[in-house]
Amino acid sequence: MADSAVTSGVWFHASEAASFEPLSVLAAQTLEHKECDGIHLTGGPGAPGPGDDLRSIDAVLDHFPARLLVLAGDLLPMPIIDRARARGVRMMLVDTANPMVSGGWRLLRGPLRSTLARFEVIHARDAASAASIGRDLRGRSTVLPTGRPARFGATPGCNMAELDSLRDTIGARPVWLAQGLPLSELDGAFLAQIHALRRAHRLLMIVMPCSNDDEAAIAQRAGEVGITCARRLLDEEIDETTQVYITDAEDDPGLFLRLASVTYLGGTLSSDAAIPPALLPASLGSALVFGPEGKGEQRDLLGKLRAIAAGRQIPAMTDLGPAISALLSPDIGAEQALRAWSLATDGAEATERLVASICECLKTGEITA
Repeated sequence: MADSAVTSGVWFHASEAASFEPLSVLAAQTLEHKECDGIHLTGGPGAPGPGDDLRSIDAVLDHFPARLLVLAGDLLPMPIIDRARARGVRMMLVDTANPMVSGGWRLLRGPLRSTLARFEVIHARDAASAASIGRDLRGRSTVLPTGRPARFGATPGCNMAELDSLRDTIGARPVWLAQGLPLSELDGAFLAQIHALRRAHRLLMIVMPCSNDDEAAIAQRAGEVGITCARRLLDEEIDETTQVYITDAEDDPGLFLRLASVTYLGGTLSSDAAIPPALLPASLGSALVFGPEGKGEQRDLLGKLRAIAAGRQIPAMTDLGPAISALLSPDIGAEQALRAWSLATDGAEATERLVASICECLKTGEITA
């Protein structure tokens, strides 16, 4: 969002590619607060920023008269810093560990020290970095060991009254969710439920289809294989005999992810199916099962989950039932879910502190810790 009429705007600029993703999260969360009425985000794909060209920097500041410039990363872009200072824009540095001025003057402590002193607050990635920067500055700026900001956005809420009602209905029954399940994986998912029922006879499977057009076909197939189901679109209630609950495809997935201790990411065992985001179940503490399919950032996230044993990858649908059964074990599933939650929410507290600091600056004109 960029608007020449903003009065409490913040220009967020990532000086390094690695800082853009967490800076995007920070900018989005700042914009949710009333103290900020506009943001300008640069330094990433599609919005690289003005570079070192002074006229381009002035054009940005003319179009978006920011009250605060938030720079992220170790590289300090001198032209942007100089032009912002000349216009009286306050400055904050975040997500930094070993700052250096642009132009390669890394070893010249004088230019670096005077540049860092222009920031009213510097939020370092860790305590050691904060101590090192603080020694250089000798009290000329506030340096805080805030930590690395979050790479992923905050977990959205859900309708708590509806969630409580579903919890009362389901009671102590174990639950797993097949999220975004394509019809091509339906038979395999039903076989997984039948397999898992041998271990947990009261197990409830929740199916969230890719489209409401699939809902009737899912219910019909459940009857054909001898599975009793209830359909949310028809306002059918879950009772003790219900083995599968079919949701509305347009429902909030967070509602059902909060009920399920295990989630299978539908489409990850099909080469041409859409795949629901893995971040949401991970951030809500659901143990994840997924296949080898995935693209771009989703594939990267699934790889990270697998690497830290926070997600179980299976090669084929025939492996889904044993995976679900294993993760229903509290000690196994809870440990994996905790690792997934830790990855998905890492840095959330640091981001909250940064948002508070930014909002306080916009509210009072002072940058605080």
